[in-house]
Amino acid sequence: MIACSAESACQIMRGTLANSAFATRRFRGVSVDTRTIQPGNAFFCLRGANSDGHRFVRAAIAGGAGAIVAAKDRMPRWRFLDVPVIGVDDPLRALGDLAAEYNRGFATRTIAVTGSVGKTTTKELIAASVGAKFPIFKSPGNYNNLIGIPLVLLGRSRRTRSEGGWGILEFGMSTPGEIGRLTDIVGPSIGVVTRVGVAHLQQMKSQAAIAKAKRELFDHASPSLVAVLNVDDPYQRGWMAHWRRQTITYASGRDADITAGSIETSTEGVHCRVNGRHPFRLRLAGDYNVPNLLAAVAVGRHLGVSWAAMADRIVRVRPVAHRSRIVHWRGATLIEDCYNANPTSMVAALASLRRWPGPGPRIAVLGAMRELGHADARWYQQVGSHAEGLDMVITVGEETAKYHRSQASNRAQWIHCRDVSGAIGILKKHLKRGDVVLLKASHAEHFEEIVPRLRESIRTRP
Repeated sequence: MIACSAESACQIMRGTLANSAFATRRFRGVSVDTRTIQPGNAFFCLRGANSDGHRFVRAAIAGGAGAIVAAKDRMPRWRFLDVPVIGVDDPLRALGDLAAEYNRGFATRTIAVTGSVGKTTTKELIAASVGAKFPIFKSPGNYNNLIGIPLVLLGRSRRTRSEGGWGILEFGMSTPGEIGRLTDIVGPSIGVVTRVGVAHLQQMKSQAAIAKAKRELFDHASPSLVAVLNVDDPYQRGWMAHWRRQTITYASGRDADITAGSIETSTEGVHCRVNGRHPFRLRLAGDYNVPNLLAAVAVGRHLGVSWAAMADRIVRVRPVAHRSRIVHWRGATLIEDCYNANPTSMVAALASLRRWPGPGPRIAVLGAMRELGHADARWYQQVGSHAEGLDMVITVGEETAKYHRSQASNRAQWIHCRDVSGAIGILKKHLKRGDVVLLKASHAEHFEEIVPRLRESIRTRP
C-alpha cells in the first residue's frame, strides 16, 4: 500500500500543510471510514449525501490516523493536532490524484469494464480469461466508483510494482463525469462496454445521456486505448462510426469479431460455441450472460490467450454476490439474480426464464427497481409486459404494484405481497418439483434473504 510523506502528498494533491514541522512525517495507507481505519492511515474527510467525514476527525485520531486530509476551509480548526493536517480544495479529488500518482509507479496495465448491466460478472470472466496467461489483480466486490477505485489502487502492494500483468477494474457511475474522472485516474489500456441500458434515470434523465456518460471511457482515454464493444447495442455501433480507435467487436445476434452460436441453457449453466467451433461453458444462470462471456473472450484473444486456456478458466467462475446463481430447493430450480435490477436487466432475465429448458412452470418473483425517476411507472409496465408466457408472477413491495398494470395482456397468475416474508410464504405454498423460479430485484429489496430462509424452513419444519 502507499507510504508517503506529508510533504510529498501535499505536492501530489496540491494541498497545504497546516504545520510545516510535520512535513517529513509519513503515513501508510488511506482510509475514508473510521470504523475500519488502521494505525498510520491517512484519513480523508469525504463529504456525502448523508455524512461528512470532517465530523469524524477526532475518531480517526483515536483510531491511530497518520494524517488528516480535509477541505481547506475546515483545516484551521485541526492545525494543532499531533498529526499532519493537509488542506485541499476537494478531499475526494485529492484521493483520486493520490491514487493516480501511485498507480503510475506500477508496470501493470489496466482493463476498464463499464456498462449498465453485467459489469461485475464480465469483470470476473475477463479476470479468468486473462489470468490464464498473465498475472492479474481485480477490484473486489463493487469497488467501482470515485471512492472505491482509488482505495483499490492505493491498497496495492509495492512488491508487485515490477510484475507487469493486467488489472481488471469495474467502472460504475450514477452521474455524468464520473467515468471520465475514473479514466483520468486509472489510464486504462483496454476499455470494455457491456450494454447501454436503462439505469440511474433519476440522475441521468435519458438513455442517450447514459450512453454519453459511458462513452467518457473513450473520450477521456489515450488514443492507444483498445475498445471492446458489444455491437448488439445500437449506441456502441454508433460510436464506431465516428472514430478510428482500434476496436474489437462482440455480439450474439449479428456479425462481429467474437460471436456465439448453439446457445443452450441447462440447470447447471449455459453452453455455447464461440466463433462457430470453440465450446465454452458457464456455471452461471441465464443466457443473458453469453455477451459477458464474449467480452471476456474478446479481451483474452486480443492478448493472445489460447481458446482452450480461456475455456478451462472461465468454466471455473462462480456467481458473485447473488448474481446469476442457480439454487435447487425441494426439486425446484431457483435463479437468484438479486444484487441489482433495472429495466434492461429485468427484461433480459425474464426472457431467459421463458427460454429455460424443461416442461416445468415458470415463476418470476419481482421486486422494485430503484433510481428510475419520474417515469418509473412506464418502465414498470414495460417490464411487466415481458411476463408473457410465464405461469406466475409474484411482486414484492409497494412500488411493484406498477408491474400489474400490464397483466391484462398475459396469462400469468399475478400475486402481490407486501414484503419478502410474504413472498417466502407464497413460495412455500406453491413451489413443487420441476418449477423454475427467477428472483430479481434491486439490492435494497433484500431478496438475498429468500433462499436462506427457504432452506431454514426445511431444517426447522416439525
